[in-house]
Order: sequence, then structure tokens, then C-alpha cells
Amino acid sequence: MPASSHKSPVTARGCFVAVLALALAGCGFEPMYGERTGTPPAGSPADSGVQSDMLGTRVATIADRVGQVLRNHLVDRLNPQGEPAQPVYYLVVRLHEEKESVLTRSDEFSTATNLRLIADYDVRDPQGNILNTGYSRVVTRYNTLRSQYATIAAEDNARERAARELAEDIRVKLAVFYAHRRGL
Repeated sequence: MPASSHKSPVTARGCFVAVLALALAGCGFEPMYGERTGTPPAGSPADSGVQSDMLGTRVATIADRVGQVLRNHLVDRLNPQGEPAQPVYYLVVRLHEEKESVLTRSDEFSTATNLRLIADYDVRDPQGNILNTGYSRVVTRYNTLRSQYATIAAEDNARERAARELAEDIRVKLAVFYAHRRGL
């Protein structure tokens, strides 16, 4: 019986992974929060990186219940080990909420509502000087039902989702700001 020229899928997959790894290594791809190839030696002024800037950020109290939820998500994303004792930066967030009925039946009963959370924020130094300002907006939708309890539960869930998405968006924008500030 002649030898088969069929390649095994494991070998083809392994070759693909190796080529992909080499391509990523050669394109200059570096993780945003991890160690970078150009990281200065330990002890130098710039050795702490974007991650330590995030860890050194204290999130100020945000008004209202949804503000508390947003603050908790921000704290979890910026400094999961706990808030810094000696913060390098302060994040001050002002939050605004809007609701808009988007789907209405012929009897004028709204069946869907957009919930929009808008955050304006400042990054400040310990002396209170504003170093950066930003804006973030998230829209989520929830169903408006005949049951008031179900509608309230759906709205609360939409508010939680919006706060989580808003916190992630702010975290990414802060990482870009801190990287830019360090000249990375």
C-alpha cells in the first residue's frame, strides 16, 4: 500500500500556531499592562508602568446608588488589591442618567426603554490639579413589561450592565492616558 501524503491535523495546527506566534513577536505587539521589552531597570523613576498608575488611583465617591455601583466596578478594575494608601492620582466622576422609550405599541404602552449612563471624569494629582478630563457614555436597553416588579428588575439589571461597561470604558481610557503620560 502506498504511503499517504495526508498531513495530520495536529501537525498543521501546530505549524499555524508557530507561524502566528512568530508573526506577533515580529510586529511589535506588547501587552498594555504587562512588562514591556523597553521597561527601564528596577528602581528607575519610570519602572512602575501603567499598571502601577492604575493601582495608585483612588476613585472618589460618586453620588447616588448607580454611582456606588460604578465606583465599585472602577475600584475592582483599577486596584483589585484594595485602594492605595498613598494615591498618586484621584479619579473624580460625575454621572448622569437618561431614559428614553424606544418601542411603543399601538395603545401607547412602551415595551422597550434605552437607559443611557453618561460619565464626565477628571484625573487629578494629590494637590487637586486636573491632569486629564474624559467623557464616556453607555446605552443599554431593557423591556418594559406590564408587571411593575419585572420592569423594575429589568431596569436595575440594565443599570448594572451599563455601570460595568462604563467602568471598563473608563479603565481603558485611563490606561491610554497613563501610557501617553509615560511616553509609551
